[in-house]
Amino acid sequence: MKTLVIAGALAAGLLAGCGGVGENELGADSPSLATREDRLLCLSDFAVEYYSDATYTTQVGYETCWCGGTPQRQGIRTSYRQVLWDNPCP
Repeated sequence: MKTLVIAGALAAGLLAGCGGVGENELGADSPSLATREDRLLCLSDFAVEYYSDATYTTQVGYETCWCGGTPQRQGIRTSYRQVLWDNPCP
């Protein structure tokens, strides 16, 4: 019973969150997470093709990344993808 109470309290704490900044408290120069686009650096060379469905017949997007650069994307990203190559950076 004691374990159940502790587990429930832990779950309630995780669901309630641990503070942080609310959306209304963001500064004027901080963009919304929905529109924010961080500049990521590529940690490997890769190319990925994205397809509309599991038949992999209609390509709808493409993404490449070169070591130290930023990802280059065209079209849309989907869960139906084929990795053409993926090589770690030296």
